[in-house]
Amino acid sequence: MLQSRLFANVTERERTILENHIQEGRILAKIYRVLCFLVVLFYALFPFLDDRSGKTHRFPLPCWFPFDESKYYYQVFFAEILSIAVGAWVNSNIDILTVMLCILATAEFEILRNRLTTIIEPSPKSTKIGEDEAVKVRLGECVDQYDELLCFVNQIEVTFSKGIFVQFFCSVIVICLTGFQMLVISFNSMQFVLLIVYFSCMMCQVAMYCWYGHTVMESSDYVRDACYMADWNRSDLSVQKSLVMIMERAKKPAMLRAGGFFVLNIPTLMRILRSSYSYFAVLQRLYSKNELQ
Repeated sequence: MLQSRLFANVTERERTILENHIQEGRILAKIYRVLCFLVVLFYALFPFLDDRSGKTHRFPLPCWFPFDESKYYYQVFFAEILSIAVGAWVNSNIDILTVMLCILATAEFEILRNRLTTIIEPSPKSTKIGEDEAVKVRLGECVDQYDELLCFVNQIEVTFSKGIFVQFFCSVIVICLTGFQMLVISFNSMQFVLLIVYFSCMMCQVAMYCWYGHTVMESSDYVRDACYMADWNRSDLSVQKSLVMIMERAKKPAMLRAGGFFVLNIPTLMRILRSSYSYFAVLQRLYSKNELQ
């Protein structure tokens, strides 16, 4: 789809728009991967750096084994760290792929807005009739591009919707439990630092989906404004009617949904944080009651 002529033929200004958005995505991907790397690193460090008063080192992940794990401590340790690293790498790649596709869709909507705004620019060498025909051709290309962009956004949703829904459901629980663990663990321990980094990584993951889902919705909503900002009053009546139809269609912006239920936008991010805090408050109250007893 993105290799079609409508997406491949771009001007220098449009190429700059694409490059700026792609550069933004690369910076975000590096930050997110650094957070994932730090999570794996601290998982590997905290069993050794936390003072256990001479006791046997803990494993990064508490597990039950049908054998004496103390005899095979380092083998089990490296197996757990390897599983954490592979899981972090795979999940981060899926997250970054989804977000980069959203960034690309946002850039293409911005290019479409730029084309619609400048669609009725007269050429000094063309006649009135020739210019009207050229405008109709350019407008038809913009309509085709808009349809393909909507299909592209829909394909992103179909491909990743269920996975994002599961991720959001788990994120509410994980953010809640991680915040609760940060309260009951000593601030001077390496595990506390691990929880801070892990909490930051989870927040970054959820925020990425919601923020860039919101930018897709917002950029598609601005298509209406681009149609109005064009010099429609100097165009042919048929062109004006076509612009009105595009504006009517653009009243319903392109939206990405998680599992077909939650729209990826800023309000959804706020709901996730509120839900996590609600569960956290319940756990904190229960923990306080048990401490008093």
